[in-house]
Amino acid sequence: MSRYLLILLLLLAPALFARQVHLDVVAADQATAARLQAQVEPAFEHVAQKTGISDDRSLILVVVGGARSFSELAARDGVGMHAESVLGYAIPAERRIVLNLSGIRDRQLEPVGVLRHEIAHLVMGSSLRVARPLWLEEGVAQYVESMALNELIEAQGANPWIEFSSLADLDTGLREEGRSGAAYSEAREVIRLIVSRHGEQKLFALLKLLEQGEGPFDSAFEKATGENLAAFESAWLEDRDARSGRRVAGFFGSNLWWILLGLTALLIPLAFVLIRMRGKSQVDHWEEAERLYPSDPSWSYSDDEPEGYTPEDPDAWKK
Repeated sequence: MSRYLLILLLLLAPALFARQVHLDVVAADQATAARLQAQVEPAFEHVAQKTGISDDRSLILVVVGGARSFSELAARDGVGMHAESVLGYAIPAERRIVLNLSGIRDRQLEPVGVLRHEIAHLVMGSSLRVARPLWLEEGVAQYVESMALNELIEAQGANPWIEFSSLADLDTGLREEGRSGAAYSEAREVIRLIVSRHGEQKLFALLKLLEQGEGPFDSAFEKATGENLAAFESAWLEDRDARSGRRVAGFFGSNLWWILLGLTALLIPLAFVLIRMRGKSQVDHWEEAERLYPSDPSWSYSDDEPEGYTPEDPDAWKK
């Protein structure tokens, strides 16, 4: 009997211990909301793979379809930025994530990427116990999102290239409406640089130290990576300068045919205008020469013409 009971418990264990996800739909399509709810558990697993931090607690997922509904909900929740520029937000204390389907669709982004992003915020907000810079928080969320389509749209010019003088300036840019788009993209590049310089396991080690409460952040960063944060900041600025050069070269390389076509479209009418101007100049020159040196002898005879001269037969006087 006990054997059958054990087997039954093993079979029921996934259902008994599964994460509880409460779905709240506001002016949104039910089918789309259900698909996002089904992606919650894979998104948590993805976050764990990319950060080394696991989370098995329950979640409230709010899917909002209308821009006005989202704006009103964000205002009630105290979201600081303009609601139209926010694709979603997480409130770790309430274990709640709110997604703005209207904004996501307007930017033609993948909703799953935004879901991953906000779950990353939820996990870090629930687990990390040391104050950390905003560039780390947003950079890790962007790094976790890792949706190829979203990054392709971003690379096609959705975010302008803006200079950031330091990591502190990057933090400031993340809070400013005019620079936030470029700052979010750059925060992801900062995390990618940490991974490329030190390996993904060092990023995991940093987050684990923050989860264990070992701070301050600068000390935890150096302990995890073996590199002083100031030295890393200098390396990041050098890397950013290099990427700026590659961005310009990449723009001309990827748009070479369009550039040549544009130049051709400019040169053809310019050549036509120059030919017309040259023709008019030549006619003016001929007219001036004809005025000064007429080719018709009848224009140039004086009053003392030879006897027998007539305009109709200039050579009559010779006969």
